[in-house]
Amino acid sequence: MNSWVHGLSFPLSVVLAASLVLVIMLLHRFCRRNSIVVWLSGDVCLRWQLCLGALLLAIEGTWSVPVHTSAAFAVYLAVMLVSLGLQIFSGPVGTPWLCRVGVWLIVAGSLLGAPDRMSCKMQIYTGEAGSIAYTGDGEAVTLPFTVALDRFETEYYASDLAAPRQFRSYLLVDGRKMVTEVNSPAAYKGYDIFQEGCDMDGGRYSVLLFVRDPWLPVTYIGMALLAVAAVLLSLGRWNLKVMLPVVLVISLVFTALSVAKINFQTLAPALRSWWFVPHLGMYMIAYSLVAVAVAVVAWNMSGYGRTEPACRDSGLAAQLMQSASGLIVLGMLMGSVWARQAWGDYWGWDPKENWAAVTWIMTLSCLPAGQAGLHTGDCGRWRLAVYILLTFISLQITWYGVNYLPSAVDSMHTYNR
Repeated sequence: MNSWVHGLSFPLSVVLAASLVLVIMLLHRFCRRNSIVVWLSGDVCLRWQLCLGALLLAIEGTWSVPVHTSAAFAVYLAVMLVSLGLQIFSGPVGTPWLCRVGVWLIVAGSLLGAPDRMSCKMQIYTGEAGSIAYTGDGEAVTLPFTVALDRFETEYYASDLAAPRQFRSYLLVDGRKMVTEVNSPAAYKGYDIFQEGCDMDGGRYSVLLFVRDPWLPVTYIGMALLAVAAVLLSLGRWNLKVMLPVVLVISLVFTALSVAKINFQTLAPALRSWWFVPHLGMYMIAYSLVAVAVAVVAWNMSGYGRTEPACRDSGLAAQLMQSASGLIVLGMLMGSVWARQAWGDYWGWDPKENWAAVTWIMTLSCLPAGQAGLHTGDCGRWRLAVYILLTFISLQITWYGVNYLPSAVDSMHTYNR
């Protein structure tokens, strides 16, 4: 961790959080007519922020450039917090408002809580004990407890004795018996203890990851609010009786093609989680909705059998993208909680994660385009078509194209390679 970031840890981080909220309230109360404040509170500013965010995520997701560690990115997030905060205070309560509150809490918990977050690793041999762990920068950290490795266990599949099914460490933490395994960390004195690695040859040692994140509840509250907004967004107001069977058939096909590539007999330990099915299911349905929206737009643009602009079809495509946007958020949130249980962090700036976020941002860009299309002479068909096409391209990169990007070597999601 950079020294200047570490200097912003508790209690200064709490002071900064309170000061940020106070500044937003004062700007809203006394400067709401100021041109800059008006711009920060408007939809145009939000769209530019989303576009810039998508660009930065695409750059890091393609070439593994550490954009998120730069001071400029921290400034970008700070401006986003101010802008979202002003929109929260000035906007009407509803699904978009709830979405903004959720995103604000997630970003605030991540940015302001970064100085207080501690992540360090310890390699410990069977029968040994220790309290010294090391950060990614090699800095020694003295834990407030002593950890001893009683024994390490590797569980294998019965069908393939060379394929590990689970890694498990039996620990004595300050004399207390604890067990940590992949997707099921132990917890003690504010630290979560994760199974990070091991000696694959003889099981002589285990690599433990210790994570302390006091701001995690703030982030989880934001995730919960965003999940509620996503459910409301995904329900939409279109005729489910017509589109639901089509979407389900396409999603089943997508799921079957994806599952066919997975060997469940030798599934990696990190994938052995009950989050697997709902996480995959949300994405499959969302991607199916995008595929149907592409087909609707193609039919709409062709003008086959029509003498007037197909406003109704444009509205249907926009509604499909709205539901897809909500389901993608749900899939991302489920994946984030799953990642926290498996790897100790809900967002690892992995290439697949970054491109999933880009795809979500692209679905959001379709919403105002579709709504505007319903009130213009030409239904805004061209603009909506471009947004949906870009979303579909981003979806392809997220789903399988990321395996062929330069950043694929650093991805934790390339199980199918």
